[in-house]
Amino acid sequence: MLLAEPGVGAVPLWKSRVEFVTHLLQDDQGRVVLDHAAALGADAASLHFQYDDGGALTLSLDHGSVVVGGHPIGHYLSGGALQVGWRQLVLDASRTDTPAALALVRSWRPSGLSRDEETYLALMQEKVAALSAPPRTASQIQDVAPAEPGGLVIDLSDLSNPARLAPLLRSAAGLSGPGLRITVPGGRAHVGDFSVGTGERLQGPILVIRGNAEIFGTVDGNLATVQGNVVVHPGSIVTGDVLALAGQVRDIGGDIRGQIHTLDTPRAPTPQAETVAPVSPLLRLARNASGVAGVFLTLLLVGLGLVLFARQPLEVVSDTVLHSFSRSFLVGLLGQVLLLPTFGMLIVGLILTVAGILLVPFAVIVFTLLLVLAVLGGFLAIAHAMGESITRRQLARGASIVSANSYRYVTVGLGAVAMLWLAWVVFGWVPLAGTLVFVTAILVTWMLATVGFGAALLSRAGLKEHFAGRLLPTESLTDEYLWATPQFGVTAVKRPGRDKTPPPL
Repeated sequence: MLLAEPGVGAVPLWKSRVEFVTHLLQDDQGRVVLDHAAALGADAASLHFQYDDGGALTLSLDHGSVVVGGHPIGHYLSGGALQVGWRQLVLDASRTDTPAALALVRSWRPSGLSRDEETYLALMQEKVAALSAPPRTASQIQDVAPAEPGGLVIDLSDLSNPARLAPLLRSAAGLSGPGLRITVPGGRAHVGDFSVGTGERLQGPILVIRGNAEIFGTVDGNLATVQGNVVVHPGSIVTGDVLALAGQVRDIGGDIRGQIHTLDTPRAPTPQAETVAPVSPLLRLARNASGVAGVFLTLLLVGLGLVLFARQPLEVVSDTVLHSFSRSFLVGLLGQVLLLPTFGMLIVGLILTVAGILLVPFAVIVFTLLLVLAVLGGFLAIAHAMGESITRRQLARGASIVSANSYRYVTVGLGAVAMLWLAWVVFGWVPLAGTLVFVTAILVTWMLATVGFGAALLSRAGLKEHFAGRLLPTESLTDEYLWATPQFGVTAVKRPGRDKTPPPL
């Protein structure tokens, strides 16, 4: 005998039975059933048994398949004896309590079943054979005694204004022991977990304190919980409103015909922020020093690479800084102000043209790269200018320098800027002085970057020498000539001609 699943190849019946029996021997042995639910559909009928530890077992005939515990074990004939008998069994189980529902499944003996259907029935009854459902006793449902005259009275006939009931419900949650006495006009109050079985029909309103309300049957009226959740299971009905104070309302297939209200809904606990130990001044100094060293080491490597591959443009921008410092600063400020408008006009101009729309991504990338090059290159150029000025002053004082070149200029200039940040590293732990030094370092760095940016704009990234101050030929701009020869007053030697190389001194 073969079992054919829709869209699946034929499965031997003996294999399906062996797998199910193996699963049967592993699970659901000695489990206690808390409650049950019955569901009837056009071509489906199921019984759902809820265990006391949170698990569940579902027996169903669903669109031609016999399903036990989520595992299909075979097929039944639509309109046959198995389907007709099972639907009647589910209907009967919906009208009784859980122990009686289990007894109905165990004693069910419909007539007219085929050999395969009798096998399915035996497997279903084996599945529930080891289950137990002790009847609920009065100790399991702890009724709250009515309050004495002048005591706490909570009227749950109208839940449309839950904020009005919230103070009373919070007061009820704080009662315990002999003082736990509450009057619910026309209804009842319970403390602890509470459930309504599939075959039960209770008249509301119902108040549940410090417990969950599991609804499998029918509640005629309003239902409220304090410090507990309301769970409405498949097939259950609540004809009135539902209110959960410091809890949640979960409708997993039931029918809530009124409105749902929640107050003080508990949220998932958020991990507490770790207590950060105060950082010692020595550790803070080490962190700041490492950060500053990393930044300036990166700038030094980029600067040396720029000297190696683009020395001529770098020197032109540097000379522009030396000879047009104020103009470079003003142009840098103006460039910062017009940066975003220029970018916006560029993008809008491209979008207004058919072919330009395709160039928008490339324009954004190119504009960003040019901006980074102008800012970074300008900053390195002003470091070059600072290093060149410091070196030439040392030469004028007669200092002996082995190599006065652009590599040295960039290194010395970056070192001069780094000294300002090193002052912040040393005094950063001081409450007021550290802040002042930090603000000063930021302002000076911004001013230098602005000047460098303006010089890059004035010199067209080092391609134009209009503001570089190179009025004399390049061969005349030597250290000896610029520093040993006065530019004003009495000259030490005669200036060379414009097109002549100066004679040796």
